[in-house]
Amino acid sequence: MARELLRRAAGPTLGVVLSIGACRDVQPYIGIFDVPIAAAVLQPEVSRVFEEPIGFVANGHGGRIVQLALKQGRVLTDDPTVSFLRTNTLATGTGRLLSSVAITGVGDEITAWAGDQAWGTLLRVPYVVDCAATDAPPECAGAAAEAPVETVATWELLEEPGTAELTDVVIKQGYTTTETWTIVFDGAAWQVEGSRSVRQEPALTGVSFTATDRALGFTIVAGAKEPVAGDTFVLKTSSGLSEHDVGGAPLALLTMPGQELLAMVVHDTATDRPVVRWFDTAALATAGDVALPDGANPHRLALSEDGRLLVADAGLPAVWEVEAGATTATEHTLPWPVMDVASLDGEVRRALFVVPVDGGSLWLVDRDTNEIVDVNASLEGDQGITFTTTISGIESMFQRYRMPELSDEEVRVIGRSVALSLANGTLVFAHEDTGCLVQDAFGPRTLSDQASATIDYTLTAPDATLGPPALEPNGGSDRHVVVNPCGGVARSEGWTATFDQNAQAWRVKGTIAGDQDLLAYEEERYLSDEGEVSFTIRAGASPSKDGWAFQFVTDAGVAVADSDVDNDGVIDVSLGTGGDPVAFFYRVGLPGPIDAHEGDGWLPVDVRPFVLVTGSTSDEVARVDAELGILDAGWE
Repeated sequence: MARELLRRAAGPTLGVVLSIGACRDVQPYIGIFDVPIAAAVLQPEVSRVFEEPIGFVANGHGGRIVQLALKQGRVLTDDPTVSFLRTNTLATGTGRLLSSVAITGVGDEITAWAGDQAWGTLLRVPYVVDCAATDAPPECAGAAAEAPVETVATWELLEEPGTAELTDVVIKQGYTTTETWTIVFDGAAWQVEGSRSVRQEPALTGVSFTATDRALGFTIVAGAKEPVAGDTFVLKTSSGLSEHDVGGAPLALLTMPGQELLAMVVHDTATDRPVVRWFDTAALATAGDVALPDGANPHRLALSEDGRLLVADAGLPAVWEVEAGATTATEHTLPWPVMDVASLDGEVRRALFVVPVDGGSLWLVDRDTNEIVDVNASLEGDQGITFTTTISGIESMFQRYRMPELSDEEVRVIGRSVALSLANGTLVFAHEDTGCLVQDAFGPRTLSDQASATIDYTLTAPDATLGPPALEPNGGSDRHVVVNPCGGVARSEGWTATFDQNAQAWRVKGTIAGDQDLLAYEEERYLSDEGEVSFTIRAGASPSKDGWAFQFVTDAGVAVADSDVDNDGVIDVSLGTGGDPVAFFYRVGLPGPIDAHEGDGWLPVDVRPFVLVTGSTSDEVARVDAELGILDAGWE
């Protein structure tokens, strides 16, 4: 009976969670994000509590962790028939400065972990606890012993003066957290301060008081004697949250396979530098540091497909590879320090995708040889993909999927990619084997005249009396300008080739690429400095003169997920500055017999990959559909 009640309460996404306590007031909607700074996803393959992926987004301000029903594109709700009745968020205290978040799920338990820069600790935030366990936690008090439950907030009065009484104490699930409240009379009013929710507005005797974010409410009733300055109430509230000293504030968190270890980048208070540190989620204690050389500055963490930890080093030119729980690391030497790293074991190579610390480019590195893989064969040397906006973060997408890009046979390409979140609020994707960006349906190209698909340039030569020069057609496409076929090498920009009579050649300039070093000589094939475009100028019957100019426009032809979901020119989801992306997937299928698919009751039709990305400057979070290349859902 208990589990049936659980399913009715939670709807299709929540398999075994029960909220206990009194009915909640439905508050006016004021937004759920305040600087969403980090995100994590719990897949149903990890924990059997949820049947679909659930997102957890940590707010940099206000201390709340928000749960999202990723498949439905809404905030997780307690009742699928009442979508506005969202579930309780995970409160940590309004004074917190959350910097990171990770999720562990074992059996019928789910725990959120977060780094707090305000008090320099790791937070353990129980979300769902297993009350059927022999060592059931205190949060199970009063709950049905046979069922997992959502943690419940409680309060206890530890100290009170003899001059007044604290009445009508109200705590709210999802707003109240573990902390100590002191209420001190200053002679005129009661000063209220939470140990993790900081100073509040004063409370007045006989007047109902509500703390910031509704974490606590009460009324102070006068006693027989008048209160005097210094009279104090001490009240302790508890939500099951606990703080753990890990030697500093965790700036990055990552759950390792098996859910038994957290990998952390901790800014160590003793040495005043970041370190990679392990945390044992069962023993609730640190489990050693990864030994890195002097000058190392671990920045971002990622997982390889074989379950190893990858550490991007923003101080030394290296990526570090570490076995789970190990204290020694294998060095991947690179030409520059690294901001972020991702990994895919493709058919061609085991690849590392790395972003140098300046965030302006993406490079492909062979994980076994540490050699850079050239993505632009048109130039000598090894090349990466450069961007006109900064890369905020990258994430491996381990599932194969149908990309927006089309093959030569006009069939959608199937493969894997790495998602790149850009600082301008858009996302693009890089192929696992080539490092080139995933293309749209047309690919890199010049824009043609609407009246003719083959006219892709204009020439300004007003005094060409005997016949002007011309660009030679390209036999492969009937266009006159060849655009680099590797997505991301060429950009969407305008190009001009202007004749210089003194040089007897054409000077080339791109609106983004700028003035090119190489000159274009007639009857010779021209290649731009970075290999973006190539063309041949054929001389005309009239000698070329100063000021004559060819002009054409290139389209990068890259699949870009931007804020205009339906391409109507209206911003639908505004990320502002995009954050570090988190990949996830869900199954699309039909319910089947219990034994139809390894006992889980599903006949899978498709597995669809998505990306969850935060917008800290816009207080919005978006879901990106990798197959369509669009931001298809948003939360605010």
